[in-house]
Amino acid sequence: MVTKPTLDDNNLEGLPSVGPATKTRLNSIGIKRISDLILFLPIFLIDKTSLTKVSEIEHSSSCLFIGVIDKVFKSKGARQNLILSIKVEHIYIQIRYLHKIMIYSNLKPGLKIRFSGIVRVKGKTIEMIHPEVEVLSENKKIENVVPYYKTRKMISQNKLRKLIKYVYDYILIKNNKDVLSNQILSRLKLPNYLDALKYCHFPSSENYENSNDLFESGRQRFVVEELIAYKLILNDAKSKYKLNRGPNFSFDDYKINNFISSLSFELTTSQNKAIGDIKNSLSNTHPTKRLIQGDVGSGKTIVAAIASFYTVLSKLQVAILVPTEILADQHTENFRKLFSGFPVNITCLKSNIKDKEKKMILGKILDGTVDILIGTHSLIQKNVIFKNLGLIIIDEQHKFGINQRVKILSNNTKDIYPHEIYLSATPIPRSLSLVLYEGLDYTVIDQLPKGRKPIITKLIDSEEKDGLYDDILKILQLNQQIYWVCSCIDFTETLETEYLLSMYEKLSSRFKNYNIAVLHGRNDPKENTNNMKLFIDGKIDILVCTTMIEVGVDVKNATCIVIEDSNRFGLSQLHQLRGRVGRSNNQSYCYLIYKNNISDVAMSRLSALEKYNNGFNIAEEDLKLRGEGDYLGIRQSGSNQNFKLVNPNDTILNYDIVKDAMSSIDKINSEDKDKLIRRWGIARAETIDL
Repeated sequence: MVTKPTLDDNNLEGLPSVGPATKTRLNSIGIKRISDLILFLPIFLIDKTSLTKVSEIEHSSSCLFIGVIDKVFKSKGARQNLILSIKVEHIYIQIRYLHKIMIYSNLKPGLKIRFSGIVRVKGKTIEMIHPEVEVLSENKKIENVVPYYKTRKMISQNKLRKLIKYVYDYILIKNNKDVLSNQILSRLKLPNYLDALKYCHFPSSENYENSNDLFESGRQRFVVEELIAYKLILNDAKSKYKLNRGPNFSFDDYKINNFISSLSFELTTSQNKAIGDIKNSLSNTHPTKRLIQGDVGSGKTIVAAIASFYTVLSKLQVAILVPTEILADQHTENFRKLFSGFPVNITCLKSNIKDKEKKMILGKILDGTVDILIGTHSLIQKNVIFKNLGLIIIDEQHKFGINQRVKILSNNTKDIYPHEIYLSATPIPRSLSLVLYEGLDYTVIDQLPKGRKPIITKLIDSEEKDGLYDDILKILQLNQQIYWVCSCIDFTETLETEYLLSMYEKLSSRFKNYNIAVLHGRNDPKENTNNMKLFIDGKIDILVCTTMIEVGVDVKNATCIVIEDSNRFGLSQLHQLRGRVGRSNNQSYCYLIYKNNISDVAMSRLSALEKYNNGFNIAEEDLKLRGEGDYLGIRQSGSNQNFKLVNPNDTILNYDIVKDAMSSIDKINSEDKDKLIRRWGIARAETIDL
């Protein structure tokens, strides 16, 4: 018996017919090791158990035929096409290959083939472009159930299957031992490793339904395995992080209660619970991380302010990182108002501060004079060094990558790790949050301040705006203000959007007695700052803007937002934009303008906003409507959650299964645990930075 050469997991070129070019193509679809190749599972199985009858051919339908090649010829011209005429039953079907026609040179007249793809019917011509073709022969076993891989056309299905078969045969000879015991597999009702690979990559050709059931069980095995691997590495990271020394807090509840009593409003039950959760975190001797997730307008800022006061009273400093200068200015002004009767030094650090002033601020940060530092990315610079940093608050945490957060952690003269609080108004379904934020302590603020009225949301066809303009005039006559959001700055024919500058001119013409200004990314920053200040001060009636106002902007007299081309925005983004109004006890309105030719799905999404005011309900609806989406692309806990296999639905369906299984998983020996973690591309040396 000829034995196969030993394979090195990191050497794809050790596989037959894999050279530098093929290796590059494999890398581009995420296959960088042989382990990645064997775990590159099909996305579905193709049913080839029943052929399409020629009497049932329809344009744009998916069809499967067996026929004999009658003619093969090339088209004329510089970019030749290869054209095959295939006799199927009593008709002829044309196959066309548009490029790289040399690789189909084995297709000759007289060969019997099976081919599948999308049919195009043009008059009397029935054609397939680049179908999958198999040459049939008496001594070749025909496969009726075939795996389909998402290769982005970087490598052919047949070549990928051959490579996977080579590796699978190698694993069989190697007598690969399962890292999960029979007891664990039985408890989880999962197949063993080799069977799971077989069910996924080499389905039985006898019956499609049976093969598909086995394929699902095989895929389930690997979904659970990847989640277990992630859970193991996360637990490891959490244990290591807890070995760090945190800042020492002392709690003066009398002064905190005095501060809360000074507020012009009453805290909600949900806010009080969040404050209690934060106090518990700050009591720990090791550094902690807590996510405060609250809907737009739920009052996360005041919770952050109270957490900051706990820190200042403990003679520690606070860094508050925000994504935009507009938000930095707003937070600074709000914090100064909140702490106006208290000995708290609040400073803002931005990129446009003059060097002399910046040098003075940096000195005060270093000597501890600054208690609360608010700023944008300017806080992350090497020269921003704190005397005694005790708490980092990151607003709209999804706007910052892990590397940026790690930089601010290192800018501390003391050998301690500050506590971290992340604020997020980006709604994520509760079920998914359990998985996404498992590395963090998690608090939800799910109440709005007392007296707030639900925002009335209306869908408006772009052809029927007259009624909208009447409503806008009534709002202006009440001396209330309006945001008018456009999806782009300049005119673009391809998008056909209501571009911002044109809208400014239209509104200026229609509402001549009112002050209108613009705010967008290409504007001079000073002009943007000035326009925003004038709007906050009530001197601008309509602010025509891009999504720059999406995050955190808080103008209580703004009671209406109009969003042009609303179907071009995501549901969560629309909800964020809507949250710029409804921030006082006045009735607020959101008008979503749409083109009348939008799809049914787009209309369903907009209708969800009309139906729900709660961001979590909207997030659940968003997950249903867009399926997998890209929730797991969100960076959190320092881990880029782009799993190899797992999608959001998998995390939700299997979360409890994995959680219950961890007591058994913890008993696996360390060698097998390491093997499991490496299999999914997570090396111990690359442990998640919590």
